[in-house]
Amino acid sequence: MATAPAYNGGFGLQLLEGRGRARLSDWYEQSMAQQVGHFQEDALTTSQMSVLLQDGLRSIVFSSFSAEPSTWEQVAARETSNKELETWVELGRLGTLRTVGEGEAYPRVRPELLPERRIRNYKYGDILAITEEMLKFDRTGLIRQLAEDQGARAAQTIEEAVYTPLFATANYVKTSADNDVGNNTNATTLSAAGLELAFSTIATMKDPRSGRYLNIRPDTLIVGPRSEYAARQLLFSTQLQRTGPAVFETANVAANVYGTGTDNVFRGMVRNLIVTPQVARGGNAYNWVLGTARRGFVMQEVEPLQILQATGADANNEEYLASDVFRYRVRVWFGVGFTDDRYWYLSSSSTAPTVA
Repeated sequence: MATAPAYNGGFGLQLLEGRGRARLSDWYEQSMAQQVGHFQEDALTTSQMSVLLQDGLRSIVFSSFSAEPSTWEQVAARETSNKELETWVELGRLGTLRTVGEGEAYPRVRPELLPERRIRNYKYGDILAITEEMLKFDRTGLIRQLAEDQGARAAQTIEEAVYTPLFATANYVKTSADNDVGNNTNATTLSAAGLELAFSTIATMKDPRSGRYLNIRPDTLIVGPRSEYAARQLLFSTQLQRTGPAVFETANVAANVYGTGTDNVFRGMVRNLIVTPQVARGGNAYNWVLGTARRGFVMQEVEPLQILQATGADANNEEYLASDVFRYRVRVWFGVGFTDDRYWYLSSSSTAPTVA
C-alpha cells in the first residue's frame, strides 16, 4: 500500500510554539537570523526562502488537520485498503447446537456467507496556488490562514464523507425478517418511546437463515445540535418527570401510575452521545441514528493526508519560472460504507424531540 511522505517536524514546530497568529514573513526572518552564520535577509536566495516556507506551510496544514474537531472515528472502524474497490463479506451465523441422542451421528453443518457489500475508494483534493508576492509581502497572516484552512478542509472532507452514507435511508434494508420488531429505518421522533423502538430493533437482530440472535447492544446515539439538549435530558437525567395528575381526570390526561418507580431507565443505556451538524445529511436537523460504535460500518483508507508541493524557486519549477507561483496539493484517499447495517437504526424524523 502506498503511503504519504512522512513529515519530520523541523521549522514548522518553531512556528507553532507560543506564536499565536504569527506571520510567516516574521517567522522566516527570525528563523534565518538563528541559522549558523547569521544570514542577513538581503543575502538569502529565493531558493532558500522557498525551502523554509514549504516546511512551515506543511506543518501548519498537518497541525490544523489534527486539531479540527471530528467524531467519525467514534462511529466507523478504520481499515487500510490497497484496492480501488473493496468487497466486504459477513459470515452467516449458524444456529445453536443440536441435541444428539445416544448412538446418533452428529449433524454436519456448513457456514454460509451473507450477501457481499462493496465499497469504492475515492480521491479528494485540490491544489492551492500561492504567488511569491503573497509570501514576501504578507502582513495580515493570510498565508497562515490559508494553510490552516487547507488542513481543516481535509479533516471536514472525511467527516462529511462518513456521515453522508450513515444518514442515507437507502442503506438501511433490514426488516422484521432480520429482527423481532421491524424496519431499521423509520421517521421515529426522538423520545422515550422512539429510543425504546430503535434499541429493541437492534437488540433483536438475528441471522435471517438460522434465526440465531446476534446479541447486539447499541451504545452510540448521534443527534444534531437541535436535538442535543433533549437527548441529554433523556439519557442523563436521574429521575423521570411526572406530568399527569394523581387520579384520572380526562380522556386526554392519564393518571400517574405509581409502583413503577421514578428512576430514569434510559440513564446509562447509551454511553456515547455524539452531537454533530452532519445529521443534516439525512435531510433535516431532527434526524438521528442509534448504533454500535465501529461495527458494521467502515472507513477504509488508501492513504492518509498527503501534502505535496512544487515550491522550488529555480528553473526546474516551470510554473515559478513563468509566473512566480508556488503550488501545494492536499489529498486524502479513502472509501466509506456499511458492511452490515444490522448494527444501526436510522430515524428520518422531521419532528422535534419529545422527552416529557
